[in-house]
Amino acid sequence: MAATIHDVAKLAGVHYSTVSRVQNGKAKITQETKEKIYSAMKQLDYHPNSVARNLANGLSGAIGVVVDAKDAEAFSNVFFSRSLFAIERAAQLRGYNVIIANGGSHSGNAVESLVLQKKVDGLILPPSTAKPALIQKIGDFPLVILGQPDTGRLCASWVDNNNEQGAELAVEHLYLKGYEKIAYLGGDRKLGFVERRIKGYLNALRKDAPGIIVTCESVPEQACLAGMSMLSSKDAPDAILCNDNMAALGVIQAARKLNIPIPQQLGIVTFDNYPLAEFTDPALTAIDIDTSLLGEQTANLLFQRIERKTTNQQILLSAVLLQRDSSDRK
Repeated sequence: MAATIHDVAKLAGVHYSTVSRVQNGKAKITQETKEKIYSAMKQLDYHPNSVARNLANGLSGAIGVVVDAKDAEAFSNVFFSRSLFAIERAAQLRGYNVIIANGGSHSGNAVESLVLQKKVDGLILPPSTAKPALIQKIGDFPLVILGQPDTGRLCASWVDNNNEQGAELAVEHLYLKGYEKIAYLGGDRKLGFVERRIKGYLNALRKDAPGIIVTCESVPEQACLAGMSMLSSKDAPDAILCNDNMAALGVIQAARKLNIPIPQQLGIVTFDNYPLAEFTDPALTAIDIDTSLLGEQTANLLFQRIERKTTNQQILLSAVLLQRDSSDRK
């Protein structure tokens, strides 16, 4: 006999209404409770009975996620993978399938195909695909952008981490720890989220403090070269905010080559707690970018749009700073 929602609730030790709320993404449930419910569903091989509902409502029972498979860096990115897993799990809770469509240089065609052929009931798009002309063309079709689009006036729903706030938290933390000259290293300013991080960094600097910004490819080797150049200059900073873990690894390597002790003479904060920040030596103070929550919130907002229960919303997830040894100057 197939498992029911009551069986899931009993095994998870919660009321069946809690299972229902997790399925529908309609209430704030603790992550611990969610994990108990997910585990119970998996253990019981529970599947929501959504076929009849979808047929009655004229729905396909699928959502689409558009990616650019030619962009190897983005497609294999661990952060995208974590977001995608969260989207798939949220869809499964509602009995939906996820169709991954390759946008590439013809992303508009991929989106139009999914929409016009009614293959999906809603879409999740990357910011690079969400062009004003495309959004206007598909009209009120349910969609949510995974990340803040660069076009500020775009009339669409999106969810992103608050990158500007995260940079401000990092700079304020470094000042509190006694560092005085703070630099920013890494990233490509053509990317919207990098530019927003740099904006937050500049906003948080003390009045008349010089903004020291060095962008580079986010690989340790390039970051090490950039870090050595920065740290050996006359106006060397005593703290660096890194765009990601790879840039931070390069800065650690540069400091070691120049015999600069961390955190005594150099403080380091990195964006992204995952995957390496807590395992480096010294462990890195990090601005936690919760990409699982990002994916979950994006999917939940999309299902609200599919059910016509909300208008366009723009959601920024609050940043969190995790203090570790790399900036813990006594």
